Amino acid sequence: MTAEYKALSNSMIMWIACLPGVAIVIYQAYLIFKKSKNDALRIGLSKDQVSASIRSAAITSIGPCLVMITAMLALMMYDGAPFAWLRTNFIGSITYELQGAQFAADGIGIELGGSQMDANFLATACIVEAGGCVGWVIFSALFSDRMEVVQEKLAGGNMAAVPIIGTGALIGVYCSLTVDRLIPFKTQAFGVFAGAIAITLLTLWDRKHPKQWVKEWGLTICMIIGMAVCTIIDIVNGVI
Repeated sequence: MTAEYKALSNSMIMWIACLPGVAIVIYQAYLIFKKSKNDALRIGLSKDQVSASIRSAAITSIGPCLVMITAMLALMMYDGAPFAWLRTNFIGSITYELQGAQFAADGIGIELGGSQMDANFLATACIVEAGGCVGWVIFSALFSDRMEVVQEKLAGGNMAAVPIIGTGALIGVYCSLTVDRLIPFKTQAFGVFAGAIAITLLTLWDRKHPKQWVKEWGLTICMIIGMAVCTIIDIVNGVI
């Protein structure tokens, strides 16, 4: 990395340029939270139920937040802190962002993370990573409010099948997040299996001894177990 790249990628102008995007995400989250809370009270949920739901959601988000922080730290090595902060708030997929950075490096003929990374690479990476997700951003903006119609069409008019389709879609999403960790079979695969075993044991235990903390902390616990297993294996193998 050149001195020019290091100075520009973490400069004040980059922080100022990235701030509006993050501010929009925060404002959207506030609007959704406010509307959801008001609608929950409107349909008859008690304030205690709403408070419990908010607490559960906040606790459950701890695990994914740890992953997001890890992703941002990894991306900072190539895009600098401001742009990594922006991209993880917008997309949150370290796989996509690193792939975009790799495409940018390949496009201008340099090695990602190498000494040739300069201002040209930073500008190219910003364009590739931001431009590459425009398609699904536009699709979400135009068709999010019409997905119920699509879901009903897929169900063939059978409303009882709608929740089944929704559950299947959710399972598919989570499978897509784990399958690429299994093939090729490397250290991350052990993390997937460890997390799967942990959530299975927690679910079986919760069925016999229902506890609210299991529902709230289950996801975070399993993610930490998966990461811990991968870290231990890498330490044993001398990778880290």
